[in-house]
Amino acid sequence: MAHTQDFIPSRDAEFDGWMANLTGYVDAKVSAGAWTHIPADKVTALKQRDIDWHTAYGRITGPHTSVDTEAKKDARKTAEAFIRQFVAQYLKFDPVTNEDRKAMNLHNKGKTHTAIGTPATRTLITDLKALGGFQAEIRFQDEATPNSRARPYGYNGCLLNYAVGAEKVTDYAALMQTKLMTHSPFVLSLPPEAEAKFLSCAARWQNERGDLGPWGEIQHVVIA
Repeated sequence: MAHTQDFIPSRDAEFDGWMANLTGYVDAKVSAGAWTHIPADKVTALKQRDIDWHTAYGRITGPHTSVDTEAKKDARKTAEAFIRQFVAQYLKFDPVTNEDRKAMNLHNKGKTHTAIGTPATRTLITDLKALGGFQAEIRFQDEATPNSRARPYGYNGCLLNYAVGAEKVTDYAALMQTKLMTHSPFVLSLPPEAEAKFLSCAARWQNERGDLGPWGEIQHVVIA
């Protein structure tokens, strides 16, 4: 199977089968109760990305228009972005095993790789602003490297926990929604119902095993 430098196949035909296999494997594990760390809505979203991609890809395997080609490209881009975050957040650590990753055609961790310890420094959200269109821009950095926007070596990214409501949230436990931010600035898209409501959020670093660091302070902004 031809791959890019990471785990995702480069050819559309191979990507189609690869994604279907990964989606089916995850769905089976979650449905059987073997993987309880993956929320049901995330599995539903994964399955929908697979359906959207497969439908768009199917339209260009025969006579098709340039509109079909662009739709296929958009569907793949959306599917890839979702999968990268999904794999980083749910499939790189226990209870998912090396055997599971092999079955899903994901890269396993090398035995000689030096494990990165649990993050010890806080993620600071340095700027949070509403962009309009139910989006918010989030800038973040490590408290130990205030002059750099790069994530610390060995970390998958920064896990954002957030909530949207009529009142500001001040309890970390109430920040139930999550997104893995891999770069700063990061744009968070929200549904139209978020308009004129408070976005409350906080972040913390996540390493390759899924270990999380200490919280930064909760920040708030009104969504426009």
